Amino acid sequence: MGLDIVSLRRQLREGIGLEGNDTTNLPDLDSVSKTGADTYLNRAYWELLDKFKFREKERTGTFPTVAGTKFYQVPIPFEALQGIAIEDPNTLKHTPLDRTTADAYEQAFTDTVDAEGMPERYFRENDGIRLHPTPDKAYEITLHYWTVLTDLSGTNPDPEFPQNWQEILLFGAIWRAFIGVNGDYVGAQAAKATQIALVAGTDQTEEKEQFDSHRAGVEVPGYDELML
Repeated sequence: MGLDIVSLRRQLREGIGLEGNDTTNLPDLDSVSKTGADTYLNRAYWELLDKFKFREKERTGTFPTVAGTKFYQVPIPFEALQGIAIEDPNTLKHTPLDRTTADAYEQAFTDTVDAEGMPERYFRENDGIRLHPTPDKAYEITLHYWTVLTDLSGTNPDPEFPQNWQEILLFGAIWRAFIGVNGDYVGAQAAKATQIALVAGTDQTEEKEQFDSHRAGVEVPGYDELML
């Protein structure tokens, strides 16, 4: 059974030397300053979600292109694009699109109907993607992307990643609270060192699934990225 935000708040307070129910010195979330236990927990949560590849962030979506339309918005919420494929309407085969740059796109782009066709490349721009060539008809596009997981709160109490990472999340919040609540940088360093040690000894689902795969090519960020 994993920890929910009520348990995390209590253990966070206890971790910095407070009573588990001491909402005076460390409220759940102060409505004025916007700081509190939830703030420290979510900052730790955001850091882990940003630095590590969690399966829980993976999403797949599809959309049809429109003839003559080259720009398409990415899904919301959205963190990073992992790949795009297009379906050939004749063979139903899916072919990955190659990523290109804005400069290469502009050099190749011609704004005429004759230049339209089945897209082969794309480049990321602001909140969407631009396809080249511009589609000449409806094609099905498949997006593989990372979504943004919902922040921890009273209405979303459970961290959306594996239970073995919840203690790492907790110590990430503890070292932040040591600084923010107590001004204790020595305590923060000790909690940070504990968090780093826990990360070093923890495998991600992606590592476990691809351990024996000779084609995996997986690269997992090192725990040294969490250093102060």
